Amino acid sequence: LVGLFAIQRRGTGSVGRAFGPVMLVWFVTIGALGAFQIAKNPAILVALSPHHAAAFFGRHGLRGLGVLGGVVLAVTGGEALYADMGHFGARVIRLAWFGLVMPSLFLNYLGQAALLLEDPKLVEASPFYALVPAWGIYPMVALSTAATIIASQALISGAFSLTRQAVQLGYCPRITIVHTS
Repeated sequence: LVGLFAIQRRGTGSVGRAFGPVMLVWFVTIGALGAFQIAKNPAILVALSPHHAAAFFGRHGLRGLGVLGGVVLAVTGGEALYADMGHFGARVIRLAWFGLVMPSLFLNYLGQAALLLEDPKLVEASPFYALVPAWGIYPMVALSTAATIIASQALISGAFSLTRQAVQLGYCPRITIVHTS
């Protein structure tokens, strides 16, 4: 955390240039891992049919809203990395989200589901890391750690932007926010 706050003074522009390639590798990697598992078990693609969601709500009624909320949070959690439109712009956010982030997340989640269909016992372990070949576990842990640190950086930047907006809307007392970029 100290390191993250220490690099804040360099500005979000330089931080983004440093972190952008790492995030590109992260999303391409998780997408490729999921795609490989989907290729081994393509039957999982039927999960994309909205029929299953309608049948689920038919069976579980309003209790299904909790599950739907979890799905929405899982998918939009990746979007949080790109949520600070004030720093990057709406067009770049849309391109990154629809061109890279969302497809990578869908591929990875479907890949994990395909793996769980193949071996349900993996639900007790980590289906995410079970997608990774044995030789790639340590590099993936390092990449995951870097992505987590970068996500923390994005949340710090987002907190500053949300605070500024709250001040402007009168929901927060006046606070001096120094922009470094």
